[in-house]
Amino acid sequence: MKRKYFKQLRAYSKDHPMLITTLIIIGVLAITLTVIVYFTSWSDVNVETRSSVPLAIGTSKFRTAVASVAGSPMLPLPPDGIAVLNNGDEFLPDFLGEIKSARQSITVTDYIWKDGKMLGDILDALTERARAGVEVRILMDGKGSIGNPEDRINALKKAGGKVEIFRSLWNLRTILRGNKRSHVRAMVIDGKVGYIGGMAFDDGWLGDGTKPEEWRDVMFKMGGLGAQSIQDMFNSLWRQTNGEILSGAAFYPESAPATTATLPCTGSCFVPLFHSPTPDLEKNLSQLLWLSASGARDHIYMETPYLLPDDNMLKALEEKARSGVDVEIVVPGPYVDSRIVQAASRSFYNQLLDAGIRIYEYQPAHLHSKILTADGTWSIIGSANLDNRSSTLNIEGVMAVEDTRLAQDLETQFALDKSRSVEIKKGSYQTNIVTRFFGRISRLFAKQY
Repeated sequence: MKRKYFKQLRAYSKDHPMLITTLIIIGVLAITLTVIVYFTSWSDVNVETRSSVPLAIGTSKFRTAVASVAGSPMLPLPPDGIAVLNNGDEFLPDFLGEIKSARQSITVTDYIWKDGKMLGDILDALTERARAGVEVRILMDGKGSIGNPEDRINALKKAGGKVEIFRSLWNLRTILRGNKRSHVRAMVIDGKVGYIGGMAFDDGWLGDGTKPEEWRDVMFKMGGLGAQSIQDMFNSLWRQTNGEILSGAAFYPESAPATTATLPCTGSCFVPLFHSPTPDLEKNLSQLLWLSASGARDHIYMETPYLLPDDNMLKALEEKARSGVDVEIVVPGPYVDSRIVQAASRSFYNQLLDAGIRIYEYQPAHLHSKILTADGTWSIIGSANLDNRSSTLNIEGVMAVEDTRLAQDLETQFALDKSRSVEIKKGSYQTNIVTRFFGRISRLFAKQY
């Protein structure tokens, strides 16, 4: 039957060569257009970001603009502030200790769940708490969870824990949204202690971030309204995936100072941003980053694993540097997860260096820190990579924080990371025509990195 069909097809193609050629051309054009629209930034709506009035970090006008972009008022930080946990050797013991002390609930979402010691220790601790009657909810991204230990996941389920996959790669119903992943890190214990940041559950995140096989990264721990905001981030993803709306004292303790959310913040403040871009409304993260850069008056320090800024952020950084603001950026050096991404990032170097921006490549290990601090008081923390993909595709959990203590902690660590880096001097980074062409082509697919 098949042979007969193919014979008829060949005969038809011989009799109608122009029709077949036309169909092939249409097919190739359709595939090409799909790739361009879906996988590149060509179809993105690039509206120039600007402010109706001059803004400066620390002013009421700046706070109002940030609150408007984030869709949330500035909230008071808890008295204990935000703890900075550098690398796995600080984060993992602290996180495991909080899990083991849980009495009511544990909610955890992260992007990468890879079998190994780190994830094994976390899942074993979660399973023990589930057996003890603690409400355990785990949400894994469909792409990032590839390689998870199914035996330990099943053990957690048998113990009473609930595990869900966000947009499974094998679900045809979500295939058109498969490129939009949950990159959020949001972990909450008893509704009172929350973690946000960039670390993954992978053995590469163990250690102190100073060895080639390790990742230099940071997590942030907070209570009060900060923990409640992180719980909201998890809750938003969970109810979209599972249908269950988390509520009640186990997840939101009645003692949480929710009423203060309506009060203006005059001291140390933060604003949460749950960033879930759509084709038409995707700019709140990029606008928050733009505000953070354009509001700086003294300095901007950034660490990012992917230096792939959109046009507005690129322009803001260049203008600040040319106006005399000290702009410094630490990016990965010899150890990267993708040479294509690094080529795209390096294609920005000469343009940034010409504006007076200083660039450093981190030498001892992979770099995955994602932070921005400005003027010693303002910080952006969370899961966003400060790149095009985070702004236009990924779902991210971010916080903007006005707090001198946090900013100084981050700037101290920035100075340490900078001391472990090599500065890229103007004129020292030379590229040939092939390298420049490859970098430019790599930029076209920046939102995929």
